[in-house]
Amino acid sequence: MARVVATHSVGDMDTWLAGGANRAVLFKQFCSGYRIYRHPTASKVAVVWEDADLPKLEATLAHPDTQKAKVKDTVLDPIDVYVEVVGGR
Repeated sequence: MARVVATHSVGDMDTWLAGGANRAVLFKQFCSGYRIYRHPTASKVAVVWEDADLPKLEATLAHPDTQKAKVKDTVLDPIDVYVEVVGGR
C-alpha cells in the first residue's frame, strides 16, 4: 500500500466541492483515507490517498462510472498521479 497524490484542474470549483460525498464512496474502494487540497487562486485540486491499493486505484479510475462522475464534478484531464517513494525523504 502506498500514499498517492493526484492533481487536476476542475471546470467549476463549487460543483467539484459539492461532489465530496460521491468521492468518499469512490475512494474507499482503494484507500483507507484521503485529504483534499485546493489551489488558492486557480481551479486546481490535489487529493492525497492513504494506503492506496494501486491496482484497485487504476481500475477505479478507468471504470465507466468514474468517467461519468468526472463529468458531473467538472474534473478536467489530465489527472497527474504521484506515488510515494518508499524510504524517500
